[in-house]
Amino acid sequence: MSDVVLSLGNVAFRDMEVPEKIRFGGRQRLAVQNIIGGGRVVGALGLDDGEISFSGIFSGQDAAARAQLLDIARAQGSEMPLVWGGFYYLVIISSFVAEYRRPNLIPFALTCVVVSDPLADVAAALPVATLIGNDIAAATGFSGQAGQVLAGTSLAALAAAQAGIAGAMGNAGTALGAAGAALAGAATIVAGVNALTQINARSGQLAGLAGMSGYVNRAVVNSALEAV
Repeated sequence: MSDVVLSLGNVAFRDMEVPEKIRFGGRQRLAVQNIIGGGRVVGALGLDDGEISFSGIFSGQDAAARAQLLDIARAQGSEMPLVWGGFYYLVIISSFVAEYRRPNLIPFALTCVVVSDPLADVAAALPVATLIGNDIAAATGFSGQAGQVLAGTSLAALAAAQAGIAGAMGNAGTALGAAGAALAGAATIVAGVNALTQINARSGQLAGLAGMSGYVNRAVVNSALEAV
């Protein structure tokens, strides 16, 4: 499994689904007035976030089911969190295109429009201690979905949480693969529905773990810097 943790809504990406690169950024809207005789006056009008795009390959027994989860999210057009590393955005999927090659091999490309960047709105104005507290609070908010609980807020406790989350992600990934295999081999409609339910549940757990991991990882980094 890749070291990169990426989730979109209740879908956590794994293995070849994790992209080699994620394009993000944007521009600053500017009002430029050129002055007679040379020179110019430039006024900053505000942030204009660009689209976030990436691509990957769904593989394994549950490739089609996971591709369908993202296509459903596109069709719903609702806001959802996009989390990786220390990044967190609220986005809407504007484009999702998949290419069905085989049941276990489905390349895809995805583009999201940024609705807001909550972290950028507040990070510059907050002291490190407040950032750590906010990250811990955000990580705790994922606890129910992730099935993990933070045992404390010290640097040692957060480091232990990192290890626990990594282990839980491995277990959830294994369970998700088993559910995908069960779906592929389902002999009855009931068995197929049960397998799909497990796929959705484990995907949601992985997404919660991914979101929790991003905040805990950044809290650990900031806690270490504050301790210097």
